[in-house]
Amino acid sequence: MNSSDDRTVGTVFTRSTATDLLLVLSVPVVLVAAALLPLPVRRSLVFEYGAPTVRTAILSTFVHLGPTHLAVNIVGYALVVPLAYLLSVVNGQRRRFHVAFVSILLVCPALLSYLNLALVRAGGSVGFSGVLMALYGYLPLAIAGHAESTFGIGKERRTAPLLFFIGLTLISVLTLGAVLTYGVTIPYRGRTVPVTDVLVATLVGLIAALVLTVALYVLSAAGGRPALWATVRDAASRQGHFELGVAASVLFLALPLATFPVDPVINGSVLNLYAHLLGYALGFIGTYATIVVEAALFQKQ
Repeated sequence: MNSSDDRTVGTVFTRSTATDLLLVLSVPVVLVAAALLPLPVRRSLVFEYGAPTVRTAILSTFVHLGPTHLAVNIVGYALVVPLAYLLSVVNGQRRRFHVAFVSILLVCPALLSYLNLALVRAGGSVGFSGVLMALYGYLPLAIAGHAESTFGIGKERRTAPLLFFIGLTLISVLTLGAVLTYGVTIPYRGRTVPVTDVLVATLVGLIAALVLTVALYVLSAAGGRPALWATVRDAASRQGHFELGVAASVLFLALPLATFPVDPVINGSVLNLYAHLLGYALGFIGTYATIVVEAALFQKQ
């Protein structure tokens, strides 16, 4: 193990690591504890769109009605959060992780529940998926910070939005596939109205705009491509750091395939793709805005 590896290990495993571990493990513990409640109690905590309450808006996030839904969210959490934590700690951003993690857990449950009311439909929502996607929305910042601080690739506040838009493009394409496969209807004046064509047109326009945005970002960095490739080759020689960045990048691109399936109907229930998208956007925008404001106020960058 070289001196760089020694510094990394020393950075990750500090006296506060045990506290951080308890913080990270608290969420799956709460989810499992909630799953042990009697089924009638869990059903009473569903956030009903026709009868919303503050109590169910918050508590429904931590309740699951079936073991598969619970297992999927816990596995997703176990992949996203440890990687985000390791990236943050290695890059000297432990405090940023704490602020983002706690803020998302405190704010997103109720906020996502009530934003669901913007879509007119029957039924209700339950489960941790939306908040999980908000935690996933922190990954672009963690990956961008790792690329800059460890490898000298790009500037965090430029690379993070690029990664966010790449993720949003992938999510939009997958959502378009779901809309074309399943179709969408809404209740209106006592009858069901199909809105698939409207959503398809909207998503196609959004995807075109996102592709253009990503292309402009990439073209703006094209002038430094030779130096960039030399930096990437140097990064590949940094054992441990490079693998961590690759693992986080692969997860960033792979997770939407599970959270935005082409067929969103599973065991008779429809996945709330709208809440997943909102969670991703809120997780990134909230954290990114905090970083920009903090830099403007305290660092004068």
